[in-house]
Amino acid sequence: PRVPTATMIATPIRVSTDSGYFSVLLDVKHFLPEEISVKVVDDHVEVHARHEERPDEHGFIAREFHRRYRLPPGVDPAAVTSALSPEGVLSIQATPASAQAQLPSPPAAK
Repeated sequence: PRVPTATMIATPIRVSTDSGYFSVLLDVKHFLPEEISVKVVDDHVEVHARHEERPDEHGFIAREFHRRYRLPPGVDPAAVTSALSPEGVLSIQATPASAQAQLPSPPAAK
């Protein structure tokens, strides 16, 4: 039988940093939302997830991972957003600072 390895935890589904855009999809289905942390530290996005030992089909398992991604030049660290899908896919995205400046302003309230 195949033995799971640490590389199977939080496997990147896709990493894209083309043209200053930043997009990462991670498979984190083994973690609950409250066990996952996404932080921006300087020009990096840091992802940490951890769960205590719990039973699974083979006995007991505890999991933990850390991933760190460098933001491409031109991406505003304050613009990084993340979302977790019901299927356990963590999406982390950011757009170039210049693209945010071009967004239209909301209409003024009357």
